[in-house]
Amino acid sequence: MELLISAFVIFFLIGAISFLKPSKKMKALSMIRMAAAKEGFRIGSTNDLRKKFKNWNPQVAIYQVKNSSEFKNLHYLRVGNKLELYEPISFKYEENFEMIEEKISKLPSSVLEIIFYQSNIAIVWNEMIGIEELLKIKEALSEI
Repeated sequence: MELLISAFVIFFLIGAISFLKPSKKMKALSMIRMAAAKEGFRIGSTNDLRKKFKNWNPQVAIYQVKNSSEFKNLHYLRVGNKLELYEPISFKYEENFEMIEEKISKLPSSVLEIIFYQSNIAIVWNEMIGIEELLKIKEALSEI
């Protein structure tokens, strides 16, 4: 009986310790997020920001970076293979619309949605694609 109780306690401890060990996916995600933070991205969002995104779900992430572009208050949504202006629709009649459309089209297809705010740019993307993809996104954003 004592041997059975001792074995049960040992198995319980082994199970608890193995449960605390992060999975391969969590380790990879941690590395991506650490590299993203070094590149100037802020990971995460508020409930209000999540509600503004149409393509957000728990399998994708919202990253934010400082907006150094001249564009403010624009929202682009991926429809098929293209990011399309979601709001404000009136921007389509601005003279620099074609220029921004060309620059937006250079964003990688991993960007599901992008919102330009006064101080930052928020993007929805699948972060499990990797840091190389994030660097492509950052480079394309710097050209906008």
